[in-house]
Amino acid sequence: MIFSLLKIRKKTAAVLVGIACGLACVWVVASWQKLSIQDILNMLLGSIFLLGGIMLAALCLVVVFALFRKLLSRINSSD
Repeated sequence: MIFSLLKIRKKTAAVLVGIACGLACVWVVASWQKLSIQDILNMLLGSIFLLGGIMLAALCLVVVFALFRKLLSRINSSD
């Protein structure tokens, strides 16, 4: 493979190949559906916002459970 000649690690090569495959798939679908660059960028921005919202919600849940655990430990230690 070309990546072995470039002395790139296997994980890095896998990430690069995954990104290249994803870009090729987006390009094929965009040309098939005759989407403009603006439509593609809007979908990308929407996906990034969706993932960011999911990550923010997960972070909030982690904080709530951590605070709940501290509260329970304080209640148990005061008894």
